[in-house]
Amino acid sequence: MPSFMEFMRRATTGPITAEKDFLMKRLIPAIRETIKTYDILPDAANPVSTDDALADRLFQAAYALLAKTGVYCEATNRVIELDDREMRQDVAMFDAGKHFFGEGRDRRCFKARRPDDGNLPWMHVGAGIVASSEEVAEAQVEGYASLPETCSVSIPAFGRVEGMYVSGGSPLEIVAGASSVTAARKALKQAGRPGLPIMNLLSSATTAMGTIAASHPQFGLRPSDGWLIDVIPEMKVNYETLNRLAFVEMTNGNIGSTAVPIMGGYAGGAAGTALLKTAYYILGMHLFKGCYHLTLPIHFKFGCNSLRDTLWIFSITGRAASRNTNYPAIALGFTAAGPCTEMYFYEAAAIIATQVVAGYAGVQTPHPAKAVLEDGITPMEAGFGVAFAKAASGIDSQKAGELVARLLEKYEAHVEHAPSGSRYSECYDLKTRLPRENYVALYDRVCEEIAGMGLAI
Repeated sequence: MPSFMEFMRRATTGPITAEKDFLMKRLIPAIRETIKTYDILPDAANPVSTDDALADRLFQAAYALLAKTGVYCEATNRVIELDDREMRQDVAMFDAGKHFFGEGRDRRCFKARRPDDGNLPWMHVGAGIVASSEEVAEAQVEGYASLPETCSVSIPAFGRVEGMYVSGGSPLEIVAGASSVTAARKALKQAGRPGLPIMNLLSSATTAMGTIAASHPQFGLRPSDGWLIDVIPEMKVNYETLNRLAFVEMTNGNIGSTAVPIMGGYAGGAAGTALLKTAYYILGMHLFKGCYHLTLPIHFKFGCNSLRDTLWIFSITGRAASRNTNYPAIALGFTAAGPCTEMYFYEAAAIIATQVVAGYAGVQTPHPAKAVLEDGITPMEAGFGVAFAKAASGIDSQKAGELVARLLEKYEAHVEHAPSGSRYSECYDLKTRLPRENYVALYDRVCEEIAGMGLAI
């Protein structure tokens, strides 16, 4: 099937078009036409979908969309055209059983799941949220790795180096990227899990230069870690993307394709966002030759994905991809509320329940406070995510739908003015790396409340 070099040829010889024309005259009309042709109708009243026929239509619609639009290369102002037959062959040939992550006793094969299959998902723990210091970053990562169920981690980004703010393309970006990996490896060793894979590389690097420099083995990275390479919203790539892709492919690293379709942007509403989100799975296998996929929608207005329409997007796309591919995907939730708030746990529970029964291979710690609060995540949220995902693996989509409906009643009306919560140092003692008593009490209270809704953690 087409190689990276073949796609580069198409990026330099494909049809020339202005970016605005690609978006307004090619992408948006194709989305609308495909939604109508394949009868993709959202059901926000039932955000946890059980409609297998719709899921299968959605996946076929994604092929049709990609064949119509291709992918726009910003660097060349050309369209990388995609062939339906080639895409289908790459999807059919994908073998999840050959992709391993981690070293030693923490080395695992990341395999696909199916809807309602009862198997535990891959527990991807942590976030790339900016940490204010190496001390905070190490405390966060050590806490993530201390959870016995953790299969892989995301490590914090460094926004400052010796008090100086990091900007993309500067020498500080290289220093920040390398330092974040070194700090994370130190923390993993302290937790007794040095072999755990880091699978959000590189959160501190915004350019290909920063990614390549910080990937030098002396800083602690290994081919068994995972490098995230993104599709630019919507349906675009540039040379930064392709440079990363070329480097990771040539060094035999694990490529993680990722895309964040924006509901309320060029995708339109829930149906168009679900269509794009599903298409990005196919691109991950076909164009990126990925080993795994990181996926999430984001609401344009609210900056999170815990609302009922974005939950439906999670549900139907997870169901579509897990029924029609073996490509293992990690689903990532963004909550409106921050750490040490009841609302965070209600949102996180609704997101995780939706993801687990939809058949996502892995679930990641839902990111508090829209992932914008510095030091705005703790191991407590990670522990809840792991525990709740395990519990949700024992229920089916119908029961999950009932639970999510009750959870939405608790927080849906408050999303626009959600509490930002607290930072790590307000939730945890930085010296002992243990949660403060008030947070433990809140956690226990919320878990008891959720148990009363029918799912004990």
